Amino acid sequence: MALRTSLARLRPALQTKARRTFAKPTKKRLEWTDEMEARVLQQMRGESNSFGAATLEDGNEKRTHISEVDAGGFELRGDVFVPTSICCLPYHAFLWRARVQEDVTVESLRLFTVVHPRPEIVVVGLGARGPRERLAEVEQHFREEGIALEQMDTANAVHTFNILNDEGRTVGGAFLTLEPRGVDEYADPLADKVT
Repeated sequence: MALRTSLARLRPALQTKARRTFAKPTKKRLEWTDEMEARVLQQMRGESNSFGAATLEDGNEKRTHISEVDAGGFELRGDVFVPTSICCLPYHAFLWRARVQEDVTVESLRLFTVVHPRPEIVVVGLGARGPRERLAEVEQHFREEGIALEQMDTANAVHTFNILNDEGRTVGGAFLTLEPRGVDEYADPLADKVT
């Protein structure tokens, strides 16, 4: 009984305190500043995240990732299939004209010596069987340029590239398809129709 009376006396005090604690928020007029607009535009372009830091350097969501290798080409980031040999940098992938191991020359790999920042290592995938013989001239050129060169079969080269790139290393990759295609398979089927 004494407990009920003490609760009855405390109840009004608790209700008024609760009303003060959970008061309705006042409506505040938001002002749109130039800084807010610039931040939103950067986010829409993918240039920064909500903390204002560049996403290009932060996460792996923009990095090149080869999700699948098959006889006819490569699947990039799980949604784009490229039916030819490719050269990759940490954030970009390019079509590569090389079809067979004999096409892999200093000139065909020139991309890696002219980009900035230069890759610290270039992984070269030389088809399904890997290197038949070492590319001595290419190795010598890259050694003189201060870039490490690794040669292996394409499947292992892609795996190595993905691991190094996910670690945030400055890496390059050049990958031949597992099965070389004929020269005319690379031709543009619409080239004759363009006037």
